[in-house]
Amino acid sequence: MTNVRKLALEAIYKIMAEKAYANLTVNRYLNRYKLEANDRRLFTKLVYGTVENIIKLEYLLRPFVKKEPEARIKYLLYLSLYQIEYTDIPPFAAVDEAVKIAKEKNRFAASFVNAVLRNYLRGGKRDLSNLPKNEYLSVEYSHPLWLVDFFLDVYGYETTEKILKENNASRPLSVRVNTLKTTLGDVEAELRKDGIGFDRIPIVSSGLSVIGDLHGHRLLREGKLVFQDGAAQLVAEMMAPDKNAKIIDLCAGPGGKTAHLSALMNNGGLIYACDIHRHKIELMDKLFYRLGVRNVKTALADARKIGEILDEKDFDYVLADVPCSGLGALSDRIDLKYRINRESIAELIDLQREILDKTWPLVKPGGKYVYSTCTINPEENEAQIAAFLERTPFARVIAERMILPFEYRTDGFYICIMEKRVEN
Repeated sequence: MTNVRKLALEAIYKIMAEKAYANLTVNRYLNRYKLEANDRRLFTKLVYGTVENIIKLEYLLRPFVKKEPEARIKYLLYLSLYQIEYTDIPPFAAVDEAVKIAKEKNRFAASFVNAVLRNYLRGGKRDLSNLPKNEYLSVEYSHPLWLVDFFLDVYGYETTEKILKENNASRPLSVRVNTLKTTLGDVEAELRKDGIGFDRIPIVSSGLSVIGDLHGHRLLREGKLVFQDGAAQLVAEMMAPDKNAKIIDLCAGPGGKTAHLSALMNNGGLIYACDIHRHKIELMDKLFYRLGVRNVKTALADARKIGEILDEKDFDYVLADVPCSGLGALSDRIDLKYRINRESIAELIDLQREILDKTWPLVKPGGKYVYSTCTINPEENEAQIAAFLERTPFARVIAERMILPFEYRTDGFYICIMEKRVEN
């Protein structure tokens, strides 16, 4: 029988020590090991929960660990403490399982793990109430201190705490009904028949928040449903393209927004879906086939060089869902908060600026340029657009929207639509 906790420890080690992506790692393990449904849920909960709360777990254990152990034992302690503090697993069971796993390394490691965890159970949880406000938020919600300070500078204490809390909350699945193959009403009827709960996402017309397990569901297999965040769905709906429009999606992978545009256009017009990564082109081709998308041409291309390789420069819409810090999507990408830093954000801002400047000429006079990010950092959003408008005489904003993660239980998202004014 597969030891779920041991598998979880392996996955946590890969994510934290080897910098593997959390979602890819979890999916890889779930595909490799044929776990029962309950074990799949437990594995996923243990991995995501431990990684998400690493900073707090480390803070709580610190008084009981005089010398930091080697990485695998350290993560075993965090995994065990997560079970004690955040799950209904009995503490003695969490300790016993940890000791068994540690014993596979050596007897000393098992004794060390046993002593630390039992001392913790006797000593009690550390008090956070006397910490400075920023440190309290950092520990309580397991976000790096620099990131908490960044949010505090922009949003103040109350909104920052709402953002951090939402980042750690368990969210329902967000899906979009693919109107190329079905209707919202038909999908809702099928979900009710299967006993799967759902709510409509209020800011979009075809989005549902699903409460239940959709793993392997026929609606996904048949292309009638597709996973897509609710705020991300708003991009295509705000664009509201004409059915005969010509569109270029510059950073299209893995294809969710392109497919949504195709559905809104009922497979009319023409969409170029470009991405710099070959594997994303392959993912898009598979997605479009499953969803019945027929008006899209995919192209392997760097957005900054599109103008050099594409003869056409008269697009009705240019969509630039640019690379960004992802600070609005930390609920989905739980390991991102440990990877991102101010230096990498500065590099992304430079890249965004370059994409804007190099691709603005693709828009025809009177056409629209759509800039979007899944970050809530004003430097990548409003400030980036303000600077662009200063150096681009014929650009004007006609629509702009920022969504914070806690408002609709979606990713934080920024969308700006600019029109290229006709020269007199």
